[in-house]
Amino acid sequence: MNVSDLEQRRNKILGLIIEAYVVTASPVGSEYVAKKLRSSLSSATIRNIMVDLEEAGFLHQPHTSAGRVPTDRGYRYYVDAVMDPRHLGPEQMRQMELMLQPTELDVDQLLERAGAALSELTQQAAFVVAPTVKQSTVKQIELVPLSVRRILCVLIANEEMIASHVVEIQEPMTKDEATALARFINTEMAGLSFGDLLDSLERRMLAQNDSFYHLVKRSLNILQHALSTEPNERLFVEGMNYVVAQPEFRRDSRKAHTLLKSLDEEHELLARLHHDLGVGGVRMRIGREIQMPGLEECSYVTTPFAIGEDMVGGVGVLGPKRMDYPHIRSCVEGMARCITELLTRWEGN
Repeated sequence: MNVSDLEQRRNKILGLIIEAYVVTASPVGSEYVAKKLRSSLSSATIRNIMVDLEEAGFLHQPHTSAGRVPTDRGYRYYVDAVMDPRHLGPEQMRQMELMLQPTELDVDQLLERAGAALSELTQQAAFVVAPTVKQSTVKQIELVPLSVRRILCVLIANEEMIASHVVEIQEPMTKDEATALARFINTEMAGLSFGDLLDSLERRMLAQNDSFYHLVKRSLNILQHALSTEPNERLFVEGMNYVVAQPEFRRDSRKAHTLLKSLDEEHELLARLHHDLGVGGVRMRIGREIQMPGLEECSYVTTPFAIGEDMVGGVGVLGPKRMDYPHIRSCVEGMARCITELLTRWEGN
């Protein structure tokens, strides 16, 4: 028997054990593997291979008389080298898009539906890393004086997202001056992203010979203050009830409590997701790879969505390590494609 034959057998048995454990949440013995293989390998050979997998750190035997369960390393090897990736067909994609159709062009409504639909399809928790005005394209900016030195800055993005911030200003501003300043910003800057808008104003400030220097300076001051309080991302999580109902957490209420408490530390999870989404493609973190206390028994699968070519957010699934990775990966990929197509279509309107 050559090395590739041995590796194929090891991979086959590891895959069978993981897929059985996903369904049963119980240790898997050699008898089950032998039955699935229909005697293509002897029981002794199967037991030897399971011992090899355990020694390699892919499986763990909770008790001497029990079967084996996958380790984090086993899951990692499975998703990287063993599982067969699946992709949703055209009909499944059409059904998914129908689940998302909002009643109007509303990004928040779309993403809320996406999270709920993905959670329902996978029976796990789904999350959406949502874009904010800060990441979007300028459609309109409105300035409304509230008092002599306070102004309401309303930021409207092309995706119909709106944010408003009260800004303290150094120089008094009348209603007519505010209207003129807003007209200047909208005439000069519409169509830029908010980030590019600030960059453009800063460059014009440095030039100092701009005939609109005073307007540029006031615009930059107001917009910098308004955008400084706008978050880079928002995180929405749907369906945590599916996760805490799984045997891993149902049998141990402390694990469930710790998991839910950890998710309250939204900024930590967002930092992990931001890194993975920036890499692009489908990313999976398994168990301790998430590097968050309380999530050691969990995995997540995530991928970005875009408007045109620009990545603006991400979608994914969080659940126990004992999840159906091929199915969840296909659902996450499909949902990201649907969101991208809808947002890009809206952007073109």
